[in-house]
Amino acid sequence: MVVTIMDVAKEANVSKSTVSLVMNNSDSVKLETRIKVLDAIQKLGYVPNMAARELTTKVKNILGLVFLTDNATNRSYQFDSVTETLLYDTFNGISSGMKQTDFGLLSERFSALEPNQELPSLLKNNRVDGVFIVGGLFDDAFIQRVQQRKIAAVLVGRNYPGIDWVAPDVLDAMYKGTKYLLETGHQDIVFLLGPQTSPVAHKKLEGICKALDEAGLPLRPDAFKYCDYSGSSGYNSMKELWTSGIGMDAVFAASDGIAMGAMRFLYDQKVRIPDDISIVGYEQSVITEHAVPALTTIDINKERMGEEALRILLNRISRPKAKPVQLMIAPSLVIRDTVKKRR
Repeated sequence: MVVTIMDVAKEANVSKSTVSLVMNNSDSVKLETRIKVLDAIQKLGYVPNMAARELTTKVKNILGLVFLTDNATNRSYQFDSVTETLLYDTFNGISSGMKQTDFGLLSERFSALEPNQELPSLLKNNRVDGVFIVGGLFDDAFIQRVQQRKIAAVLVGRNYPGIDWVAPDVLDAMYKGTKYLLETGHQDIVFLLGPQTSPVAHKKLEGICKALDEAGLPLRPDAFKYCDYSGSSGYNSMKELWTSGIGMDAVFAASDGIAMGAMRFLYDQKVRIPDDISIVGYEQSVITEHAVPALTTIDINKERMGEEALRILLNRISRPKAKPVQLMIAPSLVIRDTVKKRR
């Protein structure tokens, strides 16, 4: 026999509305009454009907996570795909915090830059109370469509005006990485940036120029390439720089995936890392420890971004008219085996 909310109310000798208040964590119920209701729920083994609850409260108790990728049909482990380490690590931060809530989580991979794309199905079908948008591969039109849905949303990994976001300080990250290479005696650094259309790539270039300016060095116009966040793009961009004949003693890549591609090309040329050329990545992910040699990289603290994104999204759901929360996370340098001290 199915236990109903009326059975719980009868067992606890309270009204049905009081049981509902307890299940919705209302502060208006006395502690003594709350304990009686919770004891009755446990004794009877009552499981709330979430579908009925949604009809009465308009709350689904489900959050959505949309990971923005360059191609939603490609597998993330393919060499020509974006490695989804950003998704994996931010998800760990989100899910650890969600254990303390009543929310569930649905996820979807989505390409916001492909022609004729509108919105992820999680948003089109009104399946969630709020959504994490992970990654920076979107344009203005995509964010405008999200905002038109009037749904709580937080960007994870990129900032944008007028909406909640948590993102790394990319300028400081690239500044730290470039400065470290300069301090270890490198003078001829080449840079593999992200897509030229991405505002993040240009912010990264600002950080590079800041460190070079402090050292009294110019940014050589032929010493950087824009490329996609994939291993194959890193490989091909490294090949272009190599065959151009430009001098180089270090490579700074705008993602760990790009760095892996550059390292593969250098391996094919029988170039020794770090003896011949040093390399630094950006992100900090599982692939950095597994690389040979282990990759020195910039840690953008993705798990913390996930934790903060959950806090921000829950705040937006409970306070829909609050001012946008915009949180920048400081990066840190992780020194491993791919940089040689040259002085």
